[in-house]
Amino acid sequence: MSVMIVAKFVATLGKADELKKVLSACIAPSRAEAGCVHYDLYRSTEDGNVFLFHETWQSAEAIAEHEQQQHFKALVKGCDGLLQRAPEVTKY
Repeated sequence: MSVMIVAKFVATLGKADELKKVLSACIAPSRAEAGCVHYDLYRSTEDGNVFLFHETWQSAEAIAEHEQQQHFKALVKGCDGLLQRAPEVTKY
């Protein structure tokens, strides 16, 4: 069964462009993963500090595999000091 993820990231004031670079670096390699159906990043038009990943994966196993990839680990580490709070991640 496919799984959709919505992940919201809110940048610390003054760090939005830096956060965008960190998040954007994960797009191409994530899309290349076998279990990825789609992986898109959006930036709020109302608040430029807010970013949203909208992802669909073929299965929970594909997500588990994604979370072990170097580009995902780099995203997690790269967010250090750039976020107002922990990302809000919801799976559907």
